[in-house]
Amino acid sequence: MPNGVVTPYASSKVSIPVLNYHSVTIDPGNVVVISPAKLEAQMKYLSDHGYTPISLTTFINLIEKKSVHAAPDKPVLLTFDDGYVDNVEEAMPILAKYNFPATLFMSPGMVEDAGYLNWEQVKQLQQAGWDIQPHGMTHPHLPKLSAEQQAYEITEARKLIEEKLGTQADVFCYPYGEYNQTTLKVLKDYGFRYAFTIDQGYTTNQQYPYSLKRLFINGEESLKAFINKLPKTN
Repeated sequence: MPNGVVTPYASSKVSIPVLNYHSVTIDPGNVVVISPAKLEAQMKYLSDHGYTPISLTTFINLIEKKSVHAAPDKPVLLTFDDGYVDNVEEAMPILAKYNFPATLFMSPGMVEDAGYLNWEQVKQLQQAGWDIQPHGMTHPHLPKLSAEQQAYEITEARKLIEEKLGTQADVFCYPYGEYNQTTLKVLKDYGFRYAFTIDQGYTTNQQYPYSLKRLFINGEESLKAFINKLPKTN
């Protein structure tokens, strides 16, 4: 943990699985891609077995113990990285079928690039209950950049999302899972609340706020392997 930073909300443990998806299409052998059929099977499993995918706001309220309501049954946060066009074409209808929200970490500098979402499609996701948050302007290797370049990548991504969508975008996700002390200082200096890594495990309120863990969903794995990542049913 960086010097002088106190982990908040650590009096008693809250633990939530945060599932890490990327592209939803057919691409055999690519572990970061999941087929629509497999995503459908996973969402059906969550629905049938009493898991509750939650919004980013609900996630933060649970982590910070600010929820005025009882915690939902077996909360899960669904996250999608990068901003592929198949997120709106394939993932959105599947999640909508089950009335599941999700969080998209996007790189605004890649909007309208081949295979990536445009702003109208991002707005469609937002209207369907997805939270939109920054993933760097151009999905860079942040530790290779100067402090000034890192600040631009992080804050400009936030600024564009907030301007285009009219929502708060102060939860970051590290491109490639990479960061250094400079990255952490930028996040702190600019008032980001949380940042997600690709470190494996459940997110808890005892983790440093800028190093929250997630569970990578390998598109080549079986439904049984997916089930084994989840907290056991009651």
